[in-house]
Amino acid sequence: LDQLVRLYVTHQIEVIVRRTQYLLDEAEKRAHILRGLVKALDALDEVIALIRASETVDIARQGLKDLLDIDDDQAQAILDMQLRRLAALERQKIIDQLAAIEEEIADYKDILARPERQRSIVGDELREIVEKYGDDRRTVIIPADGDVTDEDLIAREDVVVTITETGYAKRTRTDLYRAQKRGGKGVRGAELKQDDIVRHFFVSSTHDWLLFFTTKGRVYRIKAYELPEANRTARGQHVANLLAFQPEERIAGVIRIKGYQDAPYLVLATRNGLVKKSRLEDYDSPRSGGLIAVNLRDGDELVGAALAGPDDDLLLVSEKGQSIRFHANDDTLRPMGRATSGVMGMRFNDGDALLSMSVVRADTSEQEKYFLLVATERGYSKRTALTEYTAQGRGGKGVLTLQFDPKRGKLVGATIVELQDELYAITSSGGVIRTFAKQVRKAGRQTKGVRLMNLAEGDALLAIARNADEPDEEDRSEAESVEEA
Repeated sequence: LDQLVRLYVTHQIEVIVRRTQYLLDEAEKRAHILRGLVKALDALDEVIALIRASETVDIARQGLKDLLDIDDDQAQAILDMQLRRLAALERQKIIDQLAAIEEEIADYKDILARPERQRSIVGDELREIVEKYGDDRRTVIIPADGDVTDEDLIAREDVVVTITETGYAKRTRTDLYRAQKRGGKGVRGAELKQDDIVRHFFVSSTHDWLLFFTTKGRVYRIKAYELPEANRTARGQHVANLLAFQPEERIAGVIRIKGYQDAPYLVLATRNGLVKKSRLEDYDSPRSGGLIAVNLRDGDELVGAALAGPDDDLLLVSEKGQSIRFHANDDTLRPMGRATSGVMGMRFNDGDALLSMSVVRADTSEQEKYFLLVATERGYSKRTALTEYTAQGRGGKGVLTLQFDPKRGKLVGATIVELQDELYAITSSGGVIRTFAKQVRKAGRQTKGVRLMNLAEGDALLAIARNADEPDEEDRSEAESVEEA
């Protein structure tokens, strides 16, 4: 409580200082104008003669500046002054007003210079609040009987969780989505900002854990029922208002689990190519301020998080078009503790860095149906069959997934897709372009790709991602027509 009071008083003092500085600035501006008017009234005859003799307003303004040694703002105020203010009584009002403002200026400066006055003002304002709003507590607080928790009172039901690229999250009742489908066309998802897309979309129980991994290498957890409930078209609330994010933290990945025994391992990948596999149960902690998921080295950041089993593979893709696929078993990637940095998963040439990490599931049948789709800053893209990426040893530079061309820019997106998947591409001008994986040309690893979209001069592609939202009837029809074509 002590700390809370100190922080509140510190904040109130900051408010008073900023408010006083603003009032001081405004008072000095007004005093500056009044000083010009007083100069004009002291030389009234010369001022009137100069204005009458001037052919234009600009000439009159310059003449006043030379005559009275004033600036543009003061000269304009004199020209704007009404004739009635030339009377002796009005002249005295201007002089009195200037004197009053100069007293205010001196008072404001004294407040800014003396911390004890600032604290005194905080006390005065708090006393006013007490006099106006102070009354006895009306709520009666009594001890609770039994061991019933708030969570016990929340029904276990399925909800649809939606999280956007910029960090807005919500939960929606599943029956709202079913009702939309029965209507025929359905309704497209949340009404998002122009440069935002749905990044994560899944069905979850209200009692499932949602793990949020940030670029700063921390992990936060929240139960699905703690997300704000909203309808299908609502945007939701930003996760920074729900979790104790540190400054400049952004979402690097989101994982849903029922419990910490859902998968044996959690795999994390960093921008500098480090990969770490830890037991998922190591991250079971009630700390609201988050946990260190990975110890990041200077200049590094987390780019991906995923659950993996010992029979799965990991596929890493770099910004300059290199890729490497290796096994996630203990022989290739040994488990490590939570507060560690990891081991080298991929090495890079100068100027390169890790873009993304994907998990190739061991139980993924008919792998020829899957493709790695990549896109560059200048709008070039291609999809390559996943079967062209064979497993190799961890820690190498890997193989080409795209011939890097500086004119076409670095890769900004790499994701595993099927032909019917819908894709969203976000541009730096704030536009969101929608297409289907089928429409992106299939090509081998050692190719540059073809133009996916025409970008205006100065515009660039920022990201491309598989649409995680549930397609409506129009989307399904469009995907089918593309497939037939």
